[in-house]
Amino acid sequence: MATMDLMESELQRLFAEGCDLLQTGKAERALGCFQRAQRIAPSNPTLYLYSGAALHDLQRFDEAVESYGKALTVSPCMGEAHNNLGNSLIALGRFAAAVDSFSKAITFLPLSPVPLAARATALQALGKIAEAEADCRAALTIAPDFASAHWNLALNLLLQGRYLEGWSEYEWRWKKPDFTSPSRHTDIPLWNGTPLNGRTILIHAEQGFGDAIQFVRYVLPVVERGGSVIVECHPELEPLVRSIEGIQDVVPFGGLLPHVSCQVPLLSLPRIFATTLQTIPSSGSYLAAPDDYRKKWQQMMPAATAGFRVGIAWAGKSYPDPLRSCRLRDFAPFQKIINTTFYSLQIGCKGEQTDLPDLLLIDMTEEIHDFADTAALIEQLDLVISIDTAVAHLAGALAKPVWLLLPFAPDWRWMREGIDSPWYSTMRLFRQEIPQEWEQVISIITNELILLRQKKPLE
Repeated sequence: MATMDLMESELQRLFAEGCDLLQTGKAERALGCFQRAQRIAPSNPTLYLYSGAALHDLQRFDEAVESYGKALTVSPCMGEAHNNLGNSLIALGRFAAAVDSFSKAITFLPLSPVPLAARATALQALGKIAEAEADCRAALTIAPDFASAHWNLALNLLLQGRYLEGWSEYEWRWKKPDFTSPSRHTDIPLWNGTPLNGRTILIHAEQGFGDAIQFVRYVLPVVERGGSVIVECHPELEPLVRSIEGIQDVVPFGGLLPHVSCQVPLLSLPRIFATTLQTIPSSGSYLAAPDDYRKKWQQMMPAATAGFRVGIAWAGKSYPDPLRSCRLRDFAPFQKIINTTFYSLQIGCKGEQTDLPDLLLIDMTEEIHDFADTAALIEQLDLVISIDTAVAHLAGALAKPVWLLLPFAPDWRWMREGIDSPWYSTMRLFRQEIPQEWEQVISIITNELILLRQKKPLE
């Protein structure tokens, strides 16, 4: 009896320690605790549930799926395991299977909004937009303040082009526990769009580089409201953002801010200006490489490649959206395009060039230190071909011709259909027709590039 009590005590200790570690972001150590506990209680489904959560946090999604499967073998009605399994299946791009898992979770957790909001994500990835919206609204019927459902609804509405309602829902991002950007400067009054009458306003960037590049176009409308504008942004963007006329100063994240009268997050400006598809500001050029950067890259570009120059970028962050990336080897058809020099715009992937030995690909990315460098390089090119990453946004903001490769389930800003973007006048969209299949998209782009080369022969 004493031995059993000791084992139970150790089991409880390991589980509690693992939960604390998992909650504080120490997933590797948490996993170790749960696995040691499994040796004491190998049939306990809760231990497999929590092991799966730790594996998911470690981005070991296949192993997470296996762990949840073990939990469900023991306890088929465990709604949390079905829900978490769905999340890992989404991370693997297995959206139909994820829908099935979330549907089971909804059955076993009928009073929870969590699996409904999660199923909406999977449904949207499958192109089932109306069903996804319905799930979001059903989740909000259960829990009207559930931020994740509001967030998913925002993305759904924006994808549909229902911008006014979408921007309103988008404000719920600050209440989403795992939102990518922290809420900042809340001690400073929030600007509501009224005339500034000379007051100093802080516009602070949020989320990723692409978001900042896309929405920094709203700085000029704020200036036109009579304000003295300070922009706070990623250090890598600071020299580039300084090219915008009317800005008083640009401060990198972590820098010393001057006194300001009010503040506004960058991606709240579309709501403040009541942006619709017809009123998006600055669809042309609104960024430019600084003169010193431009001169640097004009001197660096090899004279031997004075013909047609194409920049390419093929990979974004693998998490949370690996499906919007492809591989350099997927561009193998480009090897048959003559009299064209390709320039890598892909940071940190020099080794991949050996995949296409017959492609004339020049990699000068070691000379890129910030986005002003990237902008100056892009300005020397005739065309940019990119997957959905900051490079595509930058090319569009420079009004450089850019061809964008989109996955089957595109980000909200690219809409559901069409070849043009309301955000960038020089952008052309090429969409996957089959999920995770880039071959057809790149084949179409290759043919279009050949036609373009025929129209613009070497001078």
